[in-house]
Amino acid sequence: MSETRLKKAALAMNDRPMTVLRAMKIMGEVVLVMSLFAGAAADAQTLKVLRAQDAEEEALDREAAFTGSVCGTNIDAQIDWRSVIDWPEGYSLAKACDSALGAVEAVCRSDASRMKRLSHFVCAGDGAGPSLSGSTLRYGASPGGNGFAETQDYLEDAL
Repeated sequence: MSETRLKKAALAMNDRPMTVLRAMKIMGEVVLVMSLFAGAAADAQTLKVLRAQDAEEEALDREAAFTGSVCGTNIDAQIDWRSVIDWPEGYSLAKACDSALGAVEAVCRSDASRMKRLSHFVCAGDGAGPSLSGSTLRYGASPGGNGFAETQDYLEDAL
């Protein structure tokens, strides 16, 4: 084999590992870029969920404040987010729990002194209905449900 052909063969061999290394480097960069986009998408989804939760909590706070004004007391409200794992998108949990607060208002209108001890309201999405423990009324809503009558009957019996 001639010296020129040997040099060409050696150069070709040297280029091949460089091509593989370049390809590996490019693949690594692609993977990095893809992971950055995936992370950004996850962050955007998390931000969307947090904003939706904030809106739900603000709506529930407004409803609880109104109920408190009807009853002549302060009622702290919170959403039990652990209970809403299967809650369907597009249904407002705060709106579903508002019917229970409406029942509290009805009881207060008939006899406000009965509800003076109520100071906490927990809105849950587990469909469990109303329960009273100490000064806390918990209402487990169902999507599209209306718990006014159920909660009013429960409170009439429990108080």
